[in-house]
Amino acid sequence: MIRICTRIVAATSLAFALASPGMAQELKPATLRMANVVNENSWFGKQHKWWASEVETRSGGKLKVQIFWMESLVKWKDALPGIQSGVADFAWVSSTYFPSQLPRYLMLDNLFNFGDDYVAAILALIDTVDNEPNLKAELAKEDIILVAPHISGHAPIGTKKPLNSIKDLKGKSLRTYGGVRTQFYTNLGANPIFMSFSDMYEAMDRGTIDSLGDMAIVLSNAFKLYEVVKNVYADNPPGVHGNGGALASGFYMSRKKFDGLPKETQKMFLDLRREYAIRYAQTLMDDEAAIRNEWKTKHGVSFSDASPADQKFILEAGNIANEQMFKKQEAEGHKGVREGWAYYLKARKKYEAERAGKK
Repeated sequence: MIRICTRIVAATSLAFALASPGMAQELKPATLRMANVVNENSWFGKQHKWWASEVETRSGGKLKVQIFWMESLVKWKDALPGIQSGVADFAWVSSTYFPSQLPRYLMLDNLFNFGDDYVAAILALIDTVDNEPNLKAELAKEDIILVAPHISGHAPIGTKKPLNSIKDLKGKSLRTYGGVRTQFYTNLGANPIFMSFSDMYEAMDRGTIDSLGDMAIVLSNAFKLYEVVKNVYADNPPGVHGNGGALASGFYMSRKKFDGLPKETQKMFLDLRREYAIRYAQTLMDDEAAIRNEWKTKHGVSFSDASPADQKFILEAGNIANEQMFKKQEAEGHKGVREGWAYYLKARKKYEAERAGKK
């Protein structure tokens, strides 16, 4: 449930009052509230603090971002209504937590949505949310705009004992991030259970779940999952080191509030979004290997890749799951889901080629 505080809502409204469309386009000093879900000193927390400090610097000190850590302002599962109600100015919205409101955005979390180049993927995401007509309209309907994107890195499976094969998961309970991954794990023979990241540690520690799916390593490090998981299985198809992960996720703000800001402030947010995305994704790529090594040496966690036979099985199960998700969305009347996915894949291919050419 959203924690609604009258003083917070009133203060937030006041912060944007002089930047509304009907008044002079002059940026007034304001403190903006950011609903976060991670620990301040985590890897992600450091990236978010950099973004917040840049907002202050680039606005000439007029905009300050107050970060509320560890779901202390709005719960992760309430992020979207938290923005829409004005409780938070920025909140971490993940598509799989709001499948009914964001059915097209959800499709960008399809299996194999990115490869090993996280920067290309996050640039393609920005391109898609800004320019693909169906997705652009969906976000406008929900009155939100992306200001700080997120990419999880690949999403492996965590277990207490090593997996000899992906087929060892048959009949076992497995946490999932949701969306297409629910069907993917079903196709693999597991029993998937939707669960917020913040609930994973306790579930695994108590033994109420057998394994943790979609366990992005850097975010898992923030939640100390190395204490309850001792083996990480890549769950990868041929040619890459993972099956993709969370991409349709990030910090959003109200579109109405954004449009009410002076044009130069809007540009500042969008310029910062791109710069932050590149910095964030590259740092994730650089640091992910170091964190994996620390898990191995300091916490005794082992890592294993899928065998060639498993890779083929994973690829088939993932492709089937993606098609099942397309058909489900279309049956529910959500037009344009394939177009959005196709736009993203084309954009990703373009950015991957551009980056490969610069190396």
